[in-house]
Amino acid sequence: MDKQQSAPSTERRKHERSDCKGRIKWSYFNHSNFFEGDLLNFNQNGSYFETSKAIKIGSTIFVQFTDYFLENLSSDEKEVLRNVSLGEVEHCSEILKDDSTYYGVGIKYIFRY
Repeated sequence: MDKQQSAPSTERRKHERSDCKGRIKWSYFNHSNFFEGDLLNFNQNGSYFETSKAIKIGSTIFVQFTDYFLENLSSDEKEVLRNVSLGEVEHCSEILKDDSTYYGVGIKYIFRY
C-alpha cells in the first residue's frame, strides 16, 4: 500500500463522530460516473464511508445519501446529517473484508446542502 492510501496516524477530529448505517452514492465533483458506498459515521465536519473504488486523496467529491437509518440518531445528530454534500478526501485506506477489497474513506465537508 503506498503512502497516499494510508490512514492518518493521529486523531485530528474536533467533534465526536456519530455512528450510523446508510447507503450513499458518490462521484468526483462535476463527473457523471457514480459509485455506491456504505456510510458508517459522521460529524458536523465530515464523514466516513466504505466503497469498492479507491479515491485519490485531496479530491473533491459529491456525496448523496440514498438510504439511511435515523431511528438510532438523536435530534442533534439528525440536524447535522445532510442529504447532499461536497467533501475533500482526507484519507483512503484499503480494507480486506469477506475476500473482497474495499476502501475506507474519510472526507472533510466543503459544503453541505
